[in-house]
Amino acid sequence: MSKSKDFFEIAKQYITEVKDTQKQPIVEAARMMGDCMDANGVVQLFGLGNGLAFSMELGYRAGGLMPFHQIKPKDLALRGLIQEETLNDPEFNNNPDMAHKLLGIYNILPEDMFILISFAGNEPIIVETALMAKQKNQKIIAVVSQSLAEASPILHESGKKLTDLADLVLDVMGPNPDTVLPLNETIKMTQVNTICGNVIAQMLTAETYRYLVENGKECPVLLSANVKGADVHNRAISDRYLGRWNS
Repeated sequence: MSKSKDFFEIAKQYITEVKDTQKQPIVEAARMMGDCMDANGVVQLFGLGNGLAFSMELGYRAGGLMPFHQIKPKDLALRGLIQEETLNDPEFNNNPDMAHKLLGIYNILPEDMFILISFAGNEPIIVETALMAKQKNQKIIAVVSQSLAEASPILHESGKKLTDLADLVLDVMGPNPDTVLPLNETIKMTQVNTICGNVIAQMLTAETYRYLVENGKECPVLLSANVKGADVHNRAISDRYLGRWNS
C-alpha cells in the first residue's frame, strides 16, 4: 500500500474522531458565534503557528460568513510599530506586551468575541489576549490540541493556559507529538492537527449558518468572485463592517 494512501486512511480516522467527539461543542460554539453576529458583533480570529490556517479558513472566504476579522502579528511591523527583527524573534509569542500592542491597532468593539487558536495553548501572547477579552466580558472559544495543551508547561505569569480562560474549548484531537504515519518502530511523520482544525472551521461555518437561519436571522454569506454579481453582493454585506473586518 502506498504511503499516501496510508496517510489518507489515518487522517480519515482522526477526522471521524473530530466528528464524533466535537459535535456538541461545535453546536455550542456556533450558537455563540451566531448570537455575536446577530448582535452586530465580529468574531476576532487569532491563530498562532499552524493555527493561523484555522483563522484563514474563516476570514473572508468565499462560501463563508462575513463577520470575521483576522488578527495578524505582522500588522505591527507593516504599520511601523515594531521592527521586522522583533516580529521574527523566536521569543515574540512569549512576550505578553505584544498582545496589548496588537489589539490596540484594531477596531474591536464590546459586542465582538474571540476565537483563539493555539494547539499548545500556553504562549503568553495568546493567554494575555484571552485575559484582555475576559476583562471586557467578551466570549472566548479556544481551539487547541488537548493532548498537547495538557502536556505543555505554563508560561504566562498568571499561571493560566488558554484552556483555563475560554468559555468553550474545541479539540482538534491530534496526538502529541503531531506525527501519525510510522516510518519505522521509532519514527513517525506527517501531521493532522491543521487538517482537523480546518474541518472544524468549516463545520462551524455550516452550523452557524443553520443556527441563524433556523432562528430567522440574517446570515451574511460571501459569494465566490467567480459568481456573477458577487462583487456587488459582497460589498453590500461587508460595508456594514467597514473599519472592523479590515481594520
